[in-house]
Amino acid sequence: MKNIPVKYFSILLFFFLLIGCKEQKKETPFLVNGKSIQSLIENSISGDLNSKKILNGLFTFETNLGSFNQILIDSIEINNENYYTILLENQNPVYNLFAIVDNDLNLILKDESLNGYLNLNFKKSGSRRFAVISEEFNSKDIVNLKRITYYSLEQYSSGLVFRQFTHMKTPSKELEQTISTISDTAIITSILSSSSKLKTVKDIFRFDVSLNKYVSDKNLFDSLVYREIRALKIVTKNPQIIDAESILRFFTSEQSENANHKLIINENAFEIKLDSSWKKLGFITISNLVKQKLKGIKFISGKLGAGISIAEIAPTDSAENYFNESLSNKNNYTSVVRYSNKLIDNKNIYQLFEYSCPAKKILMILETPKSTYEKYKDQYDQIIQTFLLKC
Repeated sequence: MKNIPVKYFSILLFFFLLIGCKEQKKETPFLVNGKSIQSLIENSISGDLNSKKILNGLFTFETNLGSFNQILIDSIEINNENYYTILLENQNPVYNLFAIVDNDLNLILKDESLNGYLNLNFKKSGSRRFAVISEEFNSKDIVNLKRITYYSLEQYSSGLVFRQFTHMKTPSKELEQTISTISDTAIITSILSSSSKLKTVKDIFRFDVSLNKYVSDKNLFDSLVYREIRALKIVTKNPQIIDAESILRFFTSEQSENANHKLIINENAFEIKLDSSWKKLGFITISNLVKQKLKGIKFISGKLGAGISIAEIAPTDSAENYFNESLSNKNNYTSVVRYSNKLIDNKNIYQLFEYSCPAKKILMILETPKSTYEKYKDQYDQIIQTFLLKC
C-alpha cells in the first residue's frame, strides 16, 4: 500500500509534463516587420507555396533567388499606419520590382517598369511625402541613362506621380536635367548641356489633379532623350526592353506550357475602360484561382492596388473547366456575363467572370484589396459592366 501514493504521484507528474509539452508547442503569431517580409519574399522566390499565397499578387514573373542583386525592405508611417516598401533589383531588369504593402500585406502599389541599378530614398516637400527611386542603365549599348521616379505616399492610394530622365551620355554629347524646385503644385527642372553653346533651359511640371501626377506641356528632356536614342542606327548586342510585349522575348520557354490551351488573347477581341492609373503588363501566365494555367493579359492599378487578368477560351468551352468556383450568377451588361460570388481571404476579394457570345468567350479575374474594396467598389462595378466583347 505504501507504493500507491508514489504511483499516483508519478502519474500526476507525467500528466503535468504532458501539459507543459503541449504549452511549448503553441504557435507564435506571425509578426509583420521588415525581417519577416524579407523572409517571405526569399521563400516565395525559392518556391515555398505558403509564402507565395501570403504574397499573392506581388510577383508576376518567377526567377531564381540568386539572380537578385538586392532585396531591400523599408518601413514607413503614413497617417499613423505602418507600411513597407519593397525594392528588388535583379540582374535581368524584367524582374526589377518596387512595391508598397500595408501592415496586413495588402498590395498598395506595384511597379515593374524599373531598369538597371536601383536606389531608394524618401523625401518630403510641402504636404507631400515621396518614395524616390533613381535608376541607372544603358540603352542601345552605348547610351548611359539615369532616370528618377517619385511615388506619392498616401494611405490606400500611393502612386507614381513623376518620372523623368535626369542624365544622358552618348559618345558625342552629355545632357543633364536637375530638379530645382518641388512643391505640392509644381516641379521645376533645369536642363544643362556639356556644350557651352547651349543655354540652361527650364521645364515646369504642374500637378494635374485629374491624372494625379506632375505633367509638363513641353516635356523637354524626355523628348530629347527619346529623339537621340531613335536617331542611333546601330545593331545592339544586348536585348532591348521597349514595351510590355518585348518582355516576352525573355520567356520563350513558356510558350510550350499549357498545350491544352492554345488560344492567345487578342486585345482586338474586347474593350475594357480603364483610367490612367491602370498599366498593362502584357502577356502573362495566369496560375492563381485556376485549375490549369492560362495565357492572358493582366492590368494592374498601383492607385487601387488591384489587378485584372483576362484570358480567352474556345467558344464551346466553359469557365468551370478552368475556375475552381462555379459561376452561379448571370447578367446582361454590355456583354452577356456569368460570374461567381465574391471570394474573400485574409487580404483580398476576388471575383471570376465569363463573358460570352456565339463566336468568343473570355474569362476575367478581378483581384482587389479587402481593405479598400468598398472605397473603390463603384469603379470596379463600372469596369465589369462596361466590359465589351467584340463579336
